[in-house]
Amino acid sequence: MDDSKKHHHHHRRAWWKWLLGVLLALVVVNGGVAAKFYFSAKDAVDKTYKKVSYKKKRTQDTISSGKPFSVLLLGTDTGEYGRSYQGRSDTIMVAAVASNKTTLVSIPRDTLVTIAGHSGNNKINAAYAYDGVSGALNTLQSYLDIPIDHYVEINMKGLEQLSAAVGSVTVYNDLDFTADGYHFAKGNVTINSKNILAYTRMRHQDSRGDYGRQLRQRMVIQAMVKKIASLDSLTKYQSILNAISSNMKTDLTFSDVKKIASSYSKATNIEQVQLKGSGQMIDGVSYEVVSQDALTKVQNTLKTALKIK
Repeated sequence: MDDSKKHHHHHRRAWWKWLLGVLLALVVVNGGVAAKFYFSAKDAVDKTYKKVSYKKKRTQDTISSGKPFSVLLLGTDTGEYGRSYQGRSDTIMVAAVASNKTTLVSIPRDTLVTIAGHSGNNKINAAYAYDGVSGALNTLQSYLDIPIDHYVEINMKGLEQLSAAVGSVTVYNDLDFTADGYHFAKGNVTINSKNILAYTRMRHQDSRGDYGRQLRQRMVIQAMVKKIASLDSLTKYQSILNAISSNMKTDLTFSDVKKIASSYSKATNIEQVQLKGSGQMIDGVSYEVVSQDALTKVQNTLKTALKIK
């Protein structure tokens, strides 16, 4: 996601991804939900379902048994301004979800990796551009050395619509900056559907670069998860469902979502982890190069969260 001056309604932040499990779960299985809403929720979830073929590291259904599972969260740069092409995955996160906690790992989009079937140096976000969700799943499984059980993909338009449905949230902003005509003072700031893209996509004014941007993204996700968890309005939930059903794809089924609601209710407790590297120019191209020690540490964190060796 580059920051060049385009319409302030630009890149969405995929992370909604994780909202899916929690939000849809809360939506569907809240005690006393009317039958009409139940079926409209099921219809919305069914519309987002899209199975993809990839080299799964494990085939057992971890959700049905209440065991920890993993989800690849992808935010793509399409969905607005006539962008209907494949695009790239500008936001990449992997969530390891247990019954009492979610470990959310942010992965820099420029991370140097090897992509099967594509020789030479590659940035990790190119896996999606080359081979879609399947390519991203295969590459991330190999890179992180863990099984990735499911995926959620959302485009830029979905972020604005979801924000409009959920309503404004407040986050602590640690950097004073102006982006796309919106000023964000240091301290608590209100994020809504009008300024959410400006806030979550800015990086050039941040000395931390993409890491600062990813931090803002994770904070907004966490705030939205808490907001959704507190909602008691069926009308709000319906708006949320409408927002995601047309802008999101996932291989989580309606049954999965219901199970998440009943067995992973405390997964809104989020531990945020940032995979970090160093910027390097290789053959005239800028990459984020992650050391083996840093990668191994994140791999072990995910394996511990997923209770695998």
